[in-house]
Amino acid sequence: MAPRHILELSVEEQRKFIDSFDMMISDCDGVVWLLVGWIPGTGEAINALKDAGKAVKFVSNNSFRTDDQYMEKFNTIGARNVQHDDIVHPVKSIVRYLHTLGKGKKQRVYSLMSLEANETLRKHGIEYESLQIKEHLTSATLVDYLAIDKPVDAVLFDIHLDMSYVELAKAIRHLQQNENCHLIAGGSDVIMPLADNLNVAGFYDFLQHVKRYTNREATYLGKPSPILGEMLKSMYNITQPERCIFVGDMLVQDVQFGKSCGFQSLLVLSGSLTIDDMHAAPPEAQPDYYADSLADLTQLLKNVQNKS
Repeated sequence: MAPRHILELSVEEQRKFIDSFDMMISDCDGVVWLLVGWIPGTGEAINALKDAGKAVKFVSNNSFRTDDQYMEKFNTIGARNVQHDDIVHPVKSIVRYLHTLGKGKKQRVYSLMSLEANETLRKHGIEYESLQIKEHLTSATLVDYLAIDKPVDAVLFDIHLDMSYVELAKAIRHLQQNENCHLIAGGSDVIMPLADNLNVAGFYDFLQHVKRYTNREATYLGKPSPILGEMLKSMYNITQPERCIFVGDMLVQDVQFGKSCGFQSLLVLSGSLTIDDMHAAPPEAQPDYYADSLADLTQLLKNVQNKS
């Protein structure tokens, strides 16, 4: 069945739609806001869903914000009562995975992640090595930076806007020198919707560079990783996944991910995709429903309430 716009449903169908889920899990960038800029009415929609008795959680593929910075953005859009534990992003799922991987043993990692993500590692007791190079490099100084003084248990890869060649080279070196070193990645986004009508390349191809020279496969812990799906069900006690709806602006990272978890799916067109992109998607990436933006949920709830 082709996806239907939620505001084109009959009022009775809109009521059944709202009654069909108890929890909404939403992507952030492109849905709640843009990486640079805002989407009108999203805070109001989040509040309206909560007022209707729905639990609302958020899953982002971006760890270049701290939890406090996420809180600031939610406050800016007027979304009420969003807590740190309501938000999952790659570095948080990576920390959770590392604690499981280490089985109580303290892990040491090499981080190809943002300063904000590294701060989250520190707060959770993960010892990390990273490179922050300000000097002009020569071949001689490059050799010095690539020396391995102490092995690491894992190389962590995620969105890192300051990433440099030498950081990539050091990651490859760690993996080449230690066959027991894990390669763990956050988001696998090929495209990042940066601002309205401005999409930029994601970091997936940089990770492919690391994989090419190390013959390692990465363990992904951002969307659409099945490991993340199981984490979410455990963290939020989701025992009936069909009573949860996943909202996103991407076909693979959001819609296909939500469907693979057994969730309902809602695609919003406020990010990087068009309605033509949606209709051209393969069946496994077709959403159950779509909307122009999250704000359409506010209107839908008003429609239902007015007919009560």
